[in-house]
Amino acid sequence: MSLSRRLIPVLLLPLVFACGVAEDDRNMPMFTTGDGSETNADGGTGEAGSDMGTGDGDGDSGDGDGEPGDGDGEPGDGDTGDGDTGDGDTGDGDCATDPAQVGSSCGQASAYHGTYAIGEVAADLPVGTITATDNGQGNGAEDWYQVDFPIDPDNPRPMAGMAVIEFATNDNNDYRFEVYRDCGAEAYGQGLAAEFGASSPPLTEWSFSDLAPNEEQLEYAENTLWPTTVWVRVFRFQNDGTCNNYQLAVSRN
Repeated sequence: MSLSRRLIPVLLLPLVFACGVAEDDRNMPMFTTGDGSETNADGGTGEAGSDMGTGDGDGDSGDGDGEPGDGDGEPGDGDTGDGDTGDGDTGDGDCATDPAQVGSSCGQASAYHGTYAIGEVAADLPVGTITATDNGQGNGAEDWYQVDFPIDPDNPRPMAGMAVIEFATNDNNDYRFEVYRDCGAEAYGQGLAAEFGASSPPLTEWSFSDLAPNEEQLEYAENTLWPTTVWVRVFRFQNDGTCNNYQLAVSRN
């Protein structure tokens, strides 16, 4: 064998060794500096990459989405309530007369406010308010009262005294009343007043008096019935929509 043939295998040996080292390096894992771009030999991503989209950063946006829920609830604390208007006079009817203390029409039991003998005075009649002006009998803007003035056997006519109904309170002079002997009768009818009927003026005071006995009074006593029972219709004739009050006073002298 010539010298040239012996040298060729020797020269090729380092090349084979170098190729073998390169092939082994491709099978070794590759490392990064830990900045989130680490990859393994299989081409997959490292832990930093797999957390993308599920980390605390995006989770915080979920908490932020929940916060407006608390804000949406806050306006409830600023609610104006049940529609009350506070202390103003134009409220929703809270200042109206207690319906348990008066009648809404003639003949109701809740309208009854006692019997009055000579010398007695009412001290506990309700304080009332009617917010609407008079809209006619039976249409709701009215309070009714019944009071009795029975004949006293010890003081027969014409010594039955004087029955009086008047306003103890009449704020701004807003209220008037009518008197009736019974339901369905004319206002001030059957001798309750000199003027009676629908055209008669409403009153702020009414009285019915027996006179001292004499010959003239005897005829009056026979022809004019004593008002044993009187029905009173209270209504408002001006300044509707305010809580101005009234209160009746009843007495017998």
